[in-house]
Amino acid sequence: MISAWSLASAALKPVQLREARRFAVQLVYQMEATQQSFMTDAMLQTFFQQNDVKPELRAFVQTASATVIEKREEVDALIESCSTHWKLSRIARVDLAVLRICTAELLTRNEVDKDVIISEGVELGKEFGSSHSGGFINGVLESVAKSAPPRS
Repeated sequence: MISAWSLASAALKPVQLREARRFAVQLVYQMEATQQSFMTDAMLQTFFQQNDVKPELRAFVQTASATVIEKREEVDALIESCSTHWKLSRIARVDLAVLRICTAELLTRNEVDKDVIISEGVELGKEFGSSHSGGFINGVLESVAKSAPPRS
């Protein structure tokens, strides 16, 4: 079965996928900061316009953020169980946004190598987070990749 993310990313080049993930992290972060647990089309269109998201990236951003919302409990439980001695409430919001996007990808994107998803998460953490974010995100995502149920 082809996932929605597979369809959304099929025509994108690696550099475009990185840009789309960056926007997805920003959207998930914004939703967390404004305490939104849902996403309307109007909210999504406003985000796209305010951030000049290119049309070809929008399906990926929408699918990624919708997957995080849909699987939020599973994603958060997995992150918390894999972030040794860290409750979600103690994780920096931007690191948590990166972890949520990448964990959702690890759970649902069979066609993408786990190491690619982890590497992308580390790079996003370095870009948006603190000097310690890359290492922290790497450790958590490595654990998530080992703990996650087999992808079908």
